Amino acid sequence: RRAELSHLAHMSAKVNKFLPETCCIIGNYYSLKGQHERAISYFQRCLRTNSRFLSAWTLMGHEYVELKNTSAAVSSYRRAIAVSASDYRAWYGLGQTYEMLHLYQYALHYFRKATALRPSDPRMWCAVGNCLCKLGLTSDAILAYERAVGSRDHEGIAVKELARLHRACGNTSDAATYFVHF
Repeated sequence: RRAELSHLAHMSAKVNKFLPETCCIIGNYYSLKGQHERAISYFQRCLRTNSRFLSAWTLMGHEYVELKNTSAAVSSYRRAIAVSASDYRAWYGLGQTYEMLHLYQYALHYFRKATALRPSDPRMWCAVGNCLCKLGLTSDAILAYERAVGSRDHEGIAVKELARLHRACGNTSDAATYFVHF
């Protein structure tokens, strides 16, 4: 909702452009526009004012992921977790970053932390399932994807992966059921 975010950014800047919340809103706006470096500069401005501003750390990590700067992303996510260990977005971001680096065991660890905080989020379970597949743990991956389906995976990622995994395992009737569902 770019227009609404733009309006919010303009209104908050009129109120006080130096507030950390304003900087975070403007950073979000630039992120939405794909101007990742500019978004980072606003998140950094926010953090200079309030170094414990959780969303800014997490969102800055997302921006570094977009720029493929994995070391900076990891650092930002770790700072977010230091502020609040219950921020599932930072745990998930760490998982994504390590997945980008093909370090699936580490990614799985962080995705599991995210699922512990958001057990009914199908995206978390799909991420766990994907890492388990990459590690060759097919039966565990099937369980993770089934959990995603049970959590109402509206995107259909889990159903598609379940169909693919069952076909690879030779379970043609289960594969067919999931392909039909997909």
